[in-house]
Amino acid sequence: MHQTGLGHYGQVRIATLISNPQKKFAVKTIAKDRTTKDFHLLNSEIEIFRELDHPNIVKFYETYQDDRSFHIVMEYCSGGELLERMTNQGGFDEQECSVIMEKAFSAVKYLHERGIVHRDIKPENFLFASQDPDAEIKLIDFGLSKRLTDPNEQLHSKLGTPLYVAPEVLRGQYDYRADYWSLGVTMYIILSGRFPFDEETTAELCSKIIAGKYSFAGEEWKAISKKAKNLISKLLVTDPRKRYTAQQALEHPWIKDRLPPPSEVKATSMIIQNLKQFRTIQKFKKEVLNILVTFLSEKEIKKLTEAFRYCDRGNTGEITVDDLKRVLKESHFGSTQQEIDKILEELGINDQDTIRYSEFLAATMDSKLYLSKETIWTAFKFFDIDNSNVITVENVQEVMKRAGKNYSDNEIRAMVQEVDFRKGGKISFEEFCQMLGLETLQKEVNMKLEEQKLTSLGDVVLRRSTSSSPEKAIISIRCVDEKVV
Repeated sequence: MHQTGLGHYGQVRIATLISNPQKKFAVKTIAKDRTTKDFHLLNSEIEIFRELDHPNIVKFYETYQDDRSFHIVMEYCSGGELLERMTNQGGFDEQECSVIMEKAFSAVKYLHERGIVHRDIKPENFLFASQDPDAEIKLIDFGLSKRLTDPNEQLHSKLGTPLYVAPEVLRGQYDYRADYWSLGVTMYIILSGRFPFDEETTAELCSKIIAGKYSFAGEEWKAISKKAKNLISKLLVTDPRKRYTAQQALEHPWIKDRLPPPSEVKATSMIIQNLKQFRTIQKFKKEVLNILVTFLSEKEIKKLTEAFRYCDRGNTGEITVDDLKRVLKESHFGSTQQEIDKILEELGINDQDTIRYSEFLAATMDSKLYLSKETIWTAFKFFDIDNSNVITVENVQEVMKRAGKNYSDNEIRAMVQEVDFRKGGKISFEEFCQMLGLETLQKEVNMKLEEQKLTSLGDVVLRRSTSSSPEKAIISIRCVDEKVV
């Protein structure tokens, strides 16, 4: 039994914008000479990572490659690992554990609804977004993840970390339900501070896992509620057919009976108004707003995430029409069914539509949060990848490919034409500001551009984040020089 995949091939480093050293990203760099044999695994990881959009899953941004390496740019989580924080603060109380596990269950439920099995759920693969006490947790590392073509598809590779794997993985025949066992082990650990299955030899460990032998003995379990123990016992079931799912866990009293979060009713009117405006604006402006979201602080994103979670009543990681109807009724924003239907019609949403997490953030963030010449210029230069001080159709095509967005050439031409107010076939910075309704800001930037010497978002500095070496290897990734994976 061993852990495999591309994780041990890659090196994760911290990236900062040259133009804004305060804004950090994580960049996973994988040497090409180490992926020759397992390139399909890397490609699979990227394809899965690109489509994920959930408050508790680390965010993917872009991919690059140079002559020697592939680079995956993603959200930087500064709060450290779950176990690390647990150790530093001497453990979590049960309320904190319930909050953490609710988010973990929600993230895994989201994956499984998209036919994705993670296969390496463990506390080390949950990071805190920031150092704040109430920071979001983020599920990371999709190097072992697998997309299932059929819900009944059986997997046979013995992958994962031995202490967390389900009995059926050890037997060599399993499916997505193996992740639920790993969640049960994770919950056991963060409540008690020790492993449910822990033996000196791998053979003894595997034997204990297959038998499902664990206990709630010990001083640490005396203060833990019966509800918590009951949920663990529903997850650590050796028969996967009888094991609780993430959905069932989210409905368990240990999660459900926790004190509800503060109501967001007062914000409903503003949320609906912002969503209306967002869904009617140009496609290119939507993409720009998605970039501007990345400049928000963790504290600002946290507020928006809480509003999103309030609207996501089904805990699906997306806001459905049914979710919106419930929110509107509770807030009395639409007092009759006819009024609610009219609001949904104005939003341009039908019964099959959903509002994704990133779309919600881009739609509901306050423009005051990004209203500065440095931020707008940096966003402009993100699309101006050849540093020509205009944005061309080819520039937008390249940026969309890096982000894994499947726009056709015709769609991209139409996006540029919507913003090309002077009909010159390209977008100037003046037109960029005009699109955002910031014409006066454009004049300010023009006056101080030489003085500021602002640089492109495409330029990042990578600093080695491993503590094993004091050396700081600095690498510059420039949009103009790199190709797309």
